[in-house]
Amino acid sequence: MRRRIYDKIAPMVLSFLTFSLAFYQLLKIYHMESLFSQNLVIIALFCLVAGLLSKWFIKLPLYFFILCGGLFLNFSQNLVFSVTWANVFWQRIVNLSGLFLDGRIGYLPEEIAVSLVLLIVSLLAELLIEYERVVISYLIIIGYMLFLIIYNDIELPLEIVLFASFGLVHRFLFVHKKNKRNFLIVATLLATFLLITWGIPSDLIETRMLAPSATFRNYLNEKGFYQFIEETGAGNLTRSGFSEDDETLGGPLLDDNQVVFEAQQQSPHYWRIDSKTYYSGSGWESPAPGNTRIDSYSGEEVDLFDADYQAAFAEEEEINFNREVMDSYVPLPYGNKQIKLEEPSTELFVNQETQRVDFQNSEQSRSFQLAWQDFNYTLEELADVSLSTPETAVDYLQLPEQLPQRVVDLAEELTAEEETLIGKVTAIEDYLKYSENFRYSKVDAGFPTENQDYVDHFLFDSQVGYCDNFSSAMVVMLRVVGIPARWSKGFSAGEKVKENQFVVRNSDAHSWAEVYFEGYGWLPFEATPTFSQPLQQTTTSSETTESSSSESTTTQETSDTTTEESSSTTEEDSSMISTSTTETPANHRSFAISPVVKNALFILLFVISCGFIYILWRWYFYLYIFFLVKISQANILKVYPILLKKAEKFVFRASKQPLSHYTQIFEANYPEFQQTFIYLTSSYEQVLYGGKQEDKQSYGQLLLAVAWHLSQAKKRRKT
Repeated sequence: MRRRIYDKIAPMVLSFLTFSLAFYQLLKIYHMESLFSQNLVIIALFCLVAGLLSKWFIKLPLYFFILCGGLFLNFSQNLVFSVTWANVFWQRIVNLSGLFLDGRIGYLPEEIAVSLVLLIVSLLAELLIEYERVVISYLIIIGYMLFLIIYNDIELPLEIVLFASFGLVHRFLFVHKKNKRNFLIVATLLATFLLITWGIPSDLIETRMLAPSATFRNYLNEKGFYQFIEETGAGNLTRSGFSEDDETLGGPLLDDNQVVFEAQQQSPHYWRIDSKTYYSGSGWESPAPGNTRIDSYSGEEVDLFDADYQAAFAEEEEINFNREVMDSYVPLPYGNKQIKLEEPSTELFVNQETQRVDFQNSEQSRSFQLAWQDFNYTLEELADVSLSTPETAVDYLQLPEQLPQRVVDLAEELTAEEETLIGKVTAIEDYLKYSENFRYSKVDAGFPTENQDYVDHFLFDSQVGYCDNFSSAMVVMLRVVGIPARWSKGFSAGEKVKENQFVVRNSDAHSWAEVYFEGYGWLPFEATPTFSQPLQQTTTSSETTESSSSESTTTQETSDTTTEESSSTTEEDSSMISTSTTETPANHRSFAISPVVKNALFILLFVISCGFIYILWRWYFYLYIFFLVKISQANILKVYPILLKKAEKFVFRASKQPLSHYTQIFEANYPEFQQTFIYLTSSYEQVLYGGKQEDKQSYGQLLLAVAWHLSQAKKRRKT
């Protein structure tokens, strides 16, 4: 027993650490972290049984008893540990399994998940500690972690590195049982590697790795890989499109290329739907119903005017609008509009505060016409407008009390040297839009940590995001410096499929900031990279090379044609507006892959790299002999002693024991050598003592055959 404890104590400790870390991730997914300490006891008992006992007929009932005890600790059902509890729990497992297999619940219930994982832990404890099957065990563990990552929308890159490191230490522990020095060296190197991995900021690693892999990830998305993961995974990933619920923002965005509507028009522009005013720190909410007024309109022609706008308008333009998705909302351009309805009985509701328009019956009016006059103003005109607050019950300066001070400091720093209202607005807008600190990506946008402010996380931690991140940051910082602003959303101009015809998809859903200017009302401003407004082209013409109205001073929205330097960030941008008539909708499919799949791919690459390193390490002896025989042309007198030294690690050779006698004993233990070692030894002695001329070709083949068998023997060495 003492000898067994000495041999098994290190594997028991490593197995306990590995299982504990893996099981904790499962508990986090099901919000059961409070039960972690109890489960540590269960895991420790599994490891103790595997390490201290050798008889399977004793182990098996103990494993079963510990498994039942672990399930009781996690799911007591307010009962005592008894046959009654076991019966109740088993019936629940059966019922939940039926619901899950029938598709009536879209996730794996925690009772089933914990039961399966505890069962796997007991099996792996036996494999790792008793049978020393390290490679297959850790491959199972890493595969389990990849499953959690892909199907539960979590990020565990460091944990995967830890598992791989534990596995390497575990393997070296078994290989170098008698050579503590080698084991300590490997353990020290791995500990150093883990410290470095822990210390390097993950954002720095991602920044270096994501850009070169964008093309490959885009290819995977076009082949449907990410859509498959999204459809079969946990369902937590957000798809692009207009959403009513913006209370919790953050995370990656999967593009949905479903067509929402089509428009025949001359000029591209944004399609505005709604605005939201209350910022909670995690997202946006609509004004309280008591602070808004909703009016009803009906008839063949409905006029919608912006009473706050008192400046000039552009020439009238006709727009033919055809809806493919019959939602209640009506996307409309900025400016004065007259909606010409085919059905006079159609009723429209207009929220006068948010300027949102909805059909009373979403199934009415698939098609309608718009007579539209866009706003026509210049930045120079806005430079003469001073700061003022709209006369309304809605507070457009509202901010959460817990807004981090560094957000306030940044907003004040950006606007400190600006004297005009438009100067302060564009200072914040340009910082977000053109600063090298930020990167546009639907793919790599992350979630704030628990209780962290959404804007604060974007501005100072991730600095990667899409329109929601940039527009929210602009609105919040404008409010910090006392400028009334609100968060607006709708669709960008979409794709120009042919002359004067635009197709707008869910992937074109967009958000931006609106700022109040007295005499002009609420005007749009664009802080998101790769999007621009023509009124700003006088200062950004070098970045805008293709626009349908490059000299216009209206608020029509067009897209930037990005430079080669920014291609790595914009090839993922499906919201970028195209004015080319040669590109098809398929060309505009973005690669919106979440950090979940991103990390899964990186981890898979890491596992493959570890596998390659393992293969090199596993077969280094054979490769070394191959190099000596085939490349260096070393003779049998040089290579045989190396093989003999390797063989002595498996079968002990007494001092001065004749080689012929030793090889007989060796092959009795390893019959798979099929007399090759005996024949090689005889040939070696004939060359060494008898002066026989060496046949390099035949001896070379024999040397490689013995080297191969010795490499294979490492897997099933005798003890």
